[in-house]
Amino acid sequence: MLHGLEHEGAEAEIGWMVDLISEIRSVRSEMNVPAGAQMPLVLVGVSTDVQARAGRALDTLKRLARVSELSFAEVPPANSAQMIVRGALVALPLDGIIDISAEKTRLQKEIGKFEGEVKKIDAKLGNADFVARAPDEVVEENRERRGDAVSRIEKMKAALDRLS
Repeated sequence: MLHGLEHEGAEAEIGWMVDLISEIRSVRSEMNVPAGAQMPLVLVGVSTDVQARAGRALDTLKRLARVSELSFAEVPPANSAQMIVRGALVALPLDGIIDISAEKTRLQKEIGKFEGEVKKIDAKLGNADFVARAPDEVVEENRERRGDAVSRIEKMKAALDRLS
């Protein structure tokens, strides 16, 4: 049975690992990293506690996040996707894993496509005639599609920021 401090320590350790794996998977998906690609993981300017925690989690990270190796640095490597996980700066170097300029172009194109969709939906929802005549479920479906598009735009912009 875990008591007070031990329990907090275990939660911090496991919670951190779950958040880290989740963020890595998110970034891999956003950046179109091939599913089988192994990626190095770099923790930037982290404390010795976080370094030790990451070392203990390495086998799990290799399995669940397809991390090939773990290293520590004072500055993030060039061309890396960066994220903050519970206060720690984490970087995934993307050189040789994806074509960064092609990925930037793809993201910008996707953002444009979804922004166009939002404009079309806004035009429909801004038309009082449409809102008055269309069945409620059609109006609601348009609102949901707009919300989904806005959410996708935000994710892609975050991915683009990570590449910049």
